[in-house]
Amino acid sequence: MAKLPNKKGKKQKRSGNIYDRIFRENTSSIFIPLIELQLGIDIVRYEPLEFKMAKTMEREVDCLYKIYDHQGKESLLHLEFQTKNNPEMLARMQEYHGLIYRRHKLPIRHIVVYLGKRKSTMNSLLEPDLIFSGFDMINISEIDSNQLISSQIPEVVVMALLGDFKIDQLEKVLTDILKSLKNLTNSKEKLTKYINQLVILARIRNLEKIVSQKLTTMPILYDVEKDGLFLQGKEKGRQEGREEVLSKTAWRMFKAGHSIETIAQVLEWSIEQVKASIKKWDAN
Repeated sequence: MAKLPNKKGKKQKRSGNIYDRIFRENTSSIFIPLIELQLGIDIVRYEPLEFKMAKTMEREVDCLYKIYDHQGKESLLHLEFQTKNNPEMLARMQEYHGLIYRRHKLPIRHIVVYLGKRKSTMNSLLEPDLIFSGFDMINISEIDSNQLISSQIPEVVVMALLGDFKIDQLEKVLTDILKSLKNLTNSKEKLTKYINQLVILARIRNLEKIVSQKLTTMPILYDVEKDGLFLQGKEKGRQEGREEVLSKTAWRMFKAGHSIETIAQVLEWSIEQVKASIKKWDAN
């Protein structure tokens, strides 16, 4: 007896698929003229489009057409066939809209053809504040770096490196960022974290090499590094004469976000030695 519901469910699913196939086959003969009549949509010419969803989607769209009006304007007509009320229909159509628009970049008219006997209880309109109508833009490169530096939030101060300043102001911007970070952080460990973030963010502006070089010449950075894990390893390596300790230190610095150039300068190594150490410990 326990198997009966499963068998019934499978039968209903197969029937649903049969209905969908019939509707799709008859769309051009029945539903296109019906849509023109009922909704007054101007359709001079239409052509079916294939639209495959990602495998993670539960289902595919029923019908998708590119249509042309009398002015030659192109748009899309998306049809879904429902034999039962679906409380999630509006959310599903909204999801379809995003996927279809991303593919075709055309205006879309969505239509649900309800074939059930009972009165439809499906909501067909989104509340105004739920409708996607675009997005606001915050362009970091247009924000004055000084405005970001003056923030009392360290994470915002770090973003000043991506703000609006001229390249010849880079050293001053870095100095101001570091001073602000030092005032806002209560530990050298946190300050080191934000300096590592600066080096990583510099890659977005192709400034990593310049920023790394300038940071290593700033006294505030060396104050941090004297208590840093990588310089502890460096000193230990020198005292014990163990190349292994220095090698692992180079690798840990790289994983912390420092550039190869910075590591080479701090450890007084060649670029090749640093790269070899990184490769060695990555393999381990």
